[in-house]
Amino acid sequence: MISFLKKTLFVMLAATAVLLYGCMPRPIQLNSDDATICWNQARYFQAQGRYELAREHFLLALAAARTDAERDMLDQELRTVDLQIKTLR
Repeated sequence: MISFLKKTLFVMLAATAVLLYGCMPRPIQLNSDDATICWNQARYFQAQGRYELAREHFLLALAAARTDAERDMLDQELRTVDLQIKTLR
């Protein structure tokens, strides 16, 4: 019983951390104006809790990204929003 409560508490804390991580503003420098616009829209939707729209815009930004570093960063953003969506289901 205690083990179950510990696991439940851990999952709740992890979900909270993921949600808070996704809402933290971070400066970004992208080479593509299209990627920057889509990324900003995605972050705006994510802050509003509209995770499906945020995911779509992260995918658009990923498609417009020009460097591997940008793709890696946007891939991390996508994983974060996917976890947020999964947590809410």
